[in-house]
Order: sequence, then structure tokens, then C-alpha cells
Amino acid sequence: MSRREIVSKQFQHNGGTARVEQDAGGHQHVTCSGCGTDDFAPGMAPALSKLVTDHGNQSTPR
Repeated sequence: MSRREIVSKQFQHNGGTARVEQDAGGHQHVTCSGCGTDDFAPGMAPALSKLVTDHGNQSTPR
């Protein structure tokens, strides 16, 4: 797995942390350690939308 940089605010979700990460190739991924998800997103806007829609409700930003 390649190294990724966190490019969004982080949210507490399901006992873990949800955020958008960007890999060395510039691709965004929505990850959540609480849900165990790691989903590719086709750009920053879709990634942020998925982060807020799927993980932002009832969450606390860090």
C-alpha cells in the first residue's frame, strides 16, 4: 500500500476516524477505521461529499 496524505478534516465515526486521503498519484480515497472502509473517489468534491454524507452525520470533527 502506498503512503497517503490526509487532505480533509477528520471525523469520529463508529469508534474510529473517517477522512479523505490522497495517494502519491493524486487519487482521493475516503477511509474510515470505524467502518473498515477504504473507497476510491473520482476527485476531491465527490470524496468530501461521500465523507460528509456517509460519515459526517452524528460525528464530531477533530
